[in-house]
Amino acid sequence: MQYILRHNSSGRNAYTGKLKRKEIHNAITLHPIKQAPLMYRLHSYVQGLKAEEMRQESLLLHRDIKRMAKYLEVPDESTYMLPSASPESDSGKRHFQDHNILGISPELNKFVPGSTDDLLDWSFISRSLYSASSANPKQKIDSAMREGLEDVITEVMENINNYSRQRGRVIEFRELLYGYHRLDALHGQDLILDLLLIYKKYRGKKMTVPVRRHLYVQRAFTGIFVKEFDEDFYNVTLQQSLLGSLFQNGMARLTSHFTMASGLLPPTQDKIVFVLPIAGRLGTFERFLRTYERVCVRGEQHCDLLVVIFGLPEDLGDHLQLLHDLRGRHVYQQVNWIQRSTAFSRGVALDVAARSSYIRQEDIILFIDVDMVFEVETLQRVRMHTQRGKQVYLPIVFSQYDPQRRSGGAGEEEAPRIDDESGYFRQFGFGICAIYKSDILDEDINGFDKDITGWGLEDVKFLEKIVRVGTRQRGFLANTAEVAMDYNEAAEQWRRLSVFRAPDPTLVHIYHDISCDVQLDAPQYNMCLGTKANSLGSTRLMEQLFHSSPGNVQFAADFNRQKQQQQQQQQQQAR
Repeated sequence: MQYILRHNSSGRNAYTGKLKRKEIHNAITLHPIKQAPLMYRLHSYVQGLKAEEMRQESLLLHRDIKRMAKYLEVPDESTYMLPSASPESDSGKRHFQDHNILGISPELNKFVPGSTDDLLDWSFISRSLYSASSANPKQKIDSAMREGLEDVITEVMENINNYSRQRGRVIEFRELLYGYHRLDALHGQDLILDLLLIYKKYRGKKMTVPVRRHLYVQRAFTGIFVKEFDEDFYNVTLQQSLLGSLFQNGMARLTSHFTMASGLLPPTQDKIVFVLPIAGRLGTFERFLRTYERVCVRGEQHCDLLVVIFGLPEDLGDHLQLLHDLRGRHVYQQVNWIQRSTAFSRGVALDVAARSSYIRQEDIILFIDVDMVFEVETLQRVRMHTQRGKQVYLPIVFSQYDPQRRSGGAGEEEAPRIDDESGYFRQFGFGICAIYKSDILDEDINGFDKDITGWGLEDVKFLEKIVRVGTRQRGFLANTAEVAMDYNEAAEQWRRLSVFRAPDPTLVHIYHDISCDVQLDAPQYNMCLGTKANSLGSTRLMEQLFHSSPGNVQFAADFNRQKQQQQQQQQQQAR
């Protein structure tokens, strides 16, 4: 009876948390509920459950009508068996509320692709979500996906245990071992789940054994509804008290950082100094200077340019001429350069530039590559997300794929396209960075590692420095109780130099051929090879190239056959 007549001993906190729980679903009475908002909330939740049951019943009726129409040889286009026809049904276009869509019986072959481009990819569900649609296949299972899986499993277990009393057994859910998921915009969500269950028999010969069951689930779309989110009661009620005051204080702070006019403007107009290391690559350098002149100089964006040029003096004539021409066209702009006759090292170039007298302590340094193109919005985000003494901005740039493979030999695009077939967001690239000079020359960071020569790795080492500084500051804050220090000062130390990362679609890395020097150290060489492989083309393009060769298809078939034979031999040996 304690499960049926549910009593919560939490006092005024009773039933203020999540209602979507097994204990609440199995109860016929809930006690105590002494607050009117809680009663309204519970009533709304129960009504929502009834609405779900009605939508499911409506879906079953659609399927019954569809099945009966087939027996009566009624054409699919006919709507006389339905109480009312949707206005979209006359247009000849299928939509998710169409009776001919809702009436299809559950099966995995509802969607029939017309070509390989129409194939729906399955995502693998384990402790993480593995999806081919993302540049980083391994992702955390978000709250929406997790809640959906919990709803499916809860409903399935309730259906399994509907007749548990008559059969003298009960089956409990223990764990989701793995699963697959895909989404069809027309038919709904498909799930294949492998569940670990506990079978408990309490009538006759008692037993408790673990069992595994494969579950095939389809969740059809039935319409669009607006649902009020009220899972946490206190998140709603406290807004009128504590959160109300916090909101007012927060708005006061925001107004000190933002200028409210026709839109949100950057919180600062501090100068941005572009720091560009370059060795050779004259044509690419000329393109970068054209972009800089168009965006920064003619756009009056309050920027300076500092170029660190590597090479022998007799080889730098063309580069220096481009810089002299730019300075001659805009005499009031700061266009400076530093010449280095040593071997190219990006870390050395960035460190020398950061310590030079061309940059003031209060300036923002934007370390950039010659292959980048950018817009005015890029500079706005740099100023928005770079905070002196508090935050470093490392944008996630969009990197183009090989245009020869992507568009059959098309040339360089004036306005780069941002889509999955044109490129990818380089999540593991940290070379583009915005930071104040006063922060980068702080004694805890002290610039870049100058021992690294050649391609790459200097940005990773620099990021590790920033992360270590942030970790030490957190430890410093934790120990403030042991020393007599003002809390505000401790909090200010703790907030120093956090890292802000976000994709920037206006910051694009133009594709170029990558040649990895075998003389590089192993970590640098492997990073270079990884970047080169990622830039060849999209996953879908690689798949098409692979399947376009009959030899590759035969190789894959032979490989799978050999793998199955090995598994069978291992199973026989185990027996």
